[in-house]
Amino acid sequence: MDKNTDNDPPLNQVQLTASDIQVIDQFRRQKSTAVLTILFTDIKGFTKITEDHGEAYSNKLRRHHDDLVVPVIERDGGGRVIKHIGDAVMAVFSEPSTAAARALEVQEKLAQFNRDHPELVDIQVRMGLHSGQVTTEDNVNGDVFGRHVNRASRVEGLADGGQILVTYPVFDSARGWLNDKSEPPAAWEKHGRYALKGIAEPIEIYEVYNPKLNKPKAPAGALKAGGLSALRLAGAALGLALLAALGTYLSIHLASSTPEISLVDYNSDWAKLWDGQPFRVGGEPGQHIRPVLTPLKSGHHLLWADSSQIVRFFAPFDVQPGKNLLELKFERVELPAMERRIDYEPGEPNTLQESDEATYTTYDAEMNPHENTARIDMSLKGEPDPGDSKRMKFTCSWTITLNGKEISKDSITDYNPVDATEADKRPPKVLWSDDFHFYYISYYMAGSSADFTIEANFTDYKGR
Repeated sequence: MDKNTDNDPPLNQVQLTASDIQVIDQFRRQKSTAVLTILFTDIKGFTKITEDHGEAYSNKLRRHHDDLVVPVIERDGGGRVIKHIGDAVMAVFSEPSTAAARALEVQEKLAQFNRDHPELVDIQVRMGLHSGQVTTEDNVNGDVFGRHVNRASRVEGLADGGQILVTYPVFDSARGWLNDKSEPPAAWEKHGRYALKGIAEPIEIYEVYNPKLNKPKAPAGALKAGGLSALRLAGAALGLALLAALGTYLSIHLASSTPEISLVDYNSDWAKLWDGQPFRVGGEPGQHIRPVLTPLKSGHHLLWADSSQIVRFFAPFDVQPGKNLLELKFERVELPAMERRIDYEPGEPNTLQESDEATYTTYDAEMNPHENTARIDMSLKGEPDPGDSKRMKFTCSWTITLNGKEISKDSITDYNPVDATEADKRPPKVLWSDDFHFYYISYYMAGSSADFTIEANFTDYKGR
């Protein structure tokens, strides 16, 4: 995915049905509001739990989760669960303070459940909250609401298990109502601006937490967007003006020496250059100006930093002879990933045909960017094995098209005992690759269910 390192697949853009919109609009009318707060949650490591313990165990855990989470959200009509997406829950509230308070209560009840059930894997839930106007003419606008939902989903994607992250509108509205004397107690932490896929500008991320239960922590594996205050902008402008005034002297004096590079508001210490060489920077994150310690020649360079095997941030920049004062801008690249599961039910069609399309940037050997469009078509079928009634037969067929060219088309058929309680995971199979990335398929089977994933990873993850 992703943002995480626990094998959870990334959520694609959340699709809202006409029925979903109708339920949302009913709730909005009951509350007489044009603004809603969206809560998005999911269970950290749920895919890994299923792989390690089997489908029956993970479904049992999800039922415990639903029995705890849903009543808290919907108590006294405070919120409304709109839909379940696998182990994820999407809900709406009319009041940001109620949404934040219920999220804190859910985390408290889950922590108590984990303490009371040491025999079970801990249920760690991450949460994201965002508020926005959803109607202008007394009817919920599906497109507008969808954008707010996806923003809440992206914010949830930054969170860790047990963590609640919110956008500024939620923070600004809820903080006056919730404090450390409320029940559960609430404290707030500002984490700064973060770049999220599909959102043009970095957004402010805050955390609401119960100080008796946990401590705040910055989102892990995510890229924090640097920002310039007015004072820093003035300082940067003054520095640039001084450099310009001394430009002639510097160009003569330093033309034959290694360029001297300083970065403005650079907050990462885990980036690499295009050739894989670590990019070393002096000072500490948070400092306004930090010197580059890695020697670089004049010319074009490309910096990159990983969030996961499918998410990488790139920052192209140019170095001039002499002194350089640079503000690097990272762009997020997320490779395509598609996961689908089929659960056999007697008398049902037990087939699934779905497609997913994504656009993303790749870089060639000369560090030039190229825009790509990929489409994954997947077909799944589950049925009892005609030759052995005690096992299931699963077939997955796929076609991968990249920039209009078919790069992989094939199918896999495999078998699994009907009464199997443990997940049987198959090793990944590479379907196509180039110097930048590769596509592969992996899957696991558990009893009468099978889960298939077709995903692209960056080339240096091959074989891991």
